[in-house]
Amino acid sequence: MSIFDKLSGFLTGKGKPNGKANTGNEQALLVYISLSDDEHGESEEREDLFKLEDELIEAIDNAQAGEFDGNEIGGGYFTLFMYGPSAEALWEVAAPVLKRFPMPAGSYAVKQFGPPGSAEERVDF
Repeated sequence: MSIFDKLSGFLTGKGKPNGKANTGNEQALLVYISLSDDEHGESEEREDLFKLEDELIEAIDNAQAGEFDGNEIGGGYFTLFMYGPSAEALWEVAAPVLKRFPMPAGSYAVKQFGPPGSAEERVDF
């Protein structure tokens, strides 16, 4: 999948800001990867992050742990949105994939145990 395909998927509503919100009893895993600048990062770094995204999609699908809902790029972060019945289950599936990626300083994940405003746990990389 090309960068254009990924970005157009986000812009047409696949990503959280334009797509579905976390509703009901669904839990979330949000991953914030620090970029090389305060905006959108470099093209090569985004390519690597799209490869990481593909690995996460495959891992979550294979484990049937939930769904990958998209990304957001901006403000110095590449943010990944994953939802399912258990934030812990999502973390168990995503953590091995994330650990293989060289995380820049300032990157972190948030396990959200219900709708926005619910208990959260932050994991720094």
